Amino acid sequence: MGFSMAYQALAQHNDGGSLRAQISGVMGSTSLACWIVLLMPQLIEQWRLQSAEGIAIGFITIWFLGDIFNLLGSIWAGLLPEVIFLAVWFCIADFLMIFSYVYYTHLHKKTERKSRTSSLHEQDATQPLLRRRSSTLTDIAMEPEDHSIFTKYVLPLIFVVGAGCVGYFLSGTKDADAPEMPDSDIKLGPQLMGYFSALLYLGARIPQIIQNHKRKSVHGLSLLFFLFSTLGNLTYAGQILFYRSDSKYILLNLSWLLGSLGTIFEDSFIFLQFYMYRDNDDHPVAIE
Repeated sequence: MGFSMAYQALAQHNDGGSLRAQISGVMGSTSLACWIVLLMPQLIEQWRLQSAEGIAIGFITIWFLGDIFNLLGSIWAGLLPEVIFLAVWFCIADFLMIFSYVYYTHLHKKTERKSRTSSLHEQDATQPLLRRRSSTLTDIAMEPEDHSIFTKYVLPLIFVVGAGCVGYFLSGTKDADAPEMPDSDIKLGPQLMGYFSALLYLGARIPQIIQNHKRKSVHGLSLLFFLFSTLGNLTYAGQILFYRSDSKYILLNLSWLLGSLGTIFEDSFIFLQFYMYRDNDDHPVAIE
């Protein structure tokens, strides 16, 4: 995740007259939709399993630091309030992920040990009732293995892309009277924040890749989480490159481009691990 002057242009409702500007706008809106829902699949997976053993604490902690630098850079660069608000939302979402990890790794286990014996009979008695009352959405969240690849992965991706497209065309970006974004000088401070943020985003994947390798398992990780991440980064980079291709604008957004394209490269290793360890999910190797 991260912001650039390209998001500033999107938020300012730039003139959507040219085809390139429209494609850039659709990609930017789709990228925003991906970032907004990005962490939800992983949070749902941890809630479903009542465990956060699949996620590496180093991954989400470094990512959180990357979003903090991203927020500082957005404020320093004087981006629009709605852009800064989304940067704040990213930090809140990261905090929820860290809280979920702490809860399921430490607090939940203690509570579970205390209540396991006393609640066992009650669980058996109420389970059929809960099963009967469950909705289709609840079934998908709690029992994803019972649903097709289209339902689990393709349908959510289509929904997010559709939401991004609808959001763009409803946002007034085709208003011919909307002001053009002025050329921005390359300010050292925001650029440093951008490069620090990009380095942290790139470094965040490494603890997760190492943990998956040690456990020989991706049990507890949401594949949809990484699919949203890849789609978000692809459309984010596409938004920048389609909007303008002159050297000054590319240099202005270079840190965010490196962060986005670099994390796509690293996510490809995680996708490979999903394939390699697909048969090991039931018996992950514990980390010493």
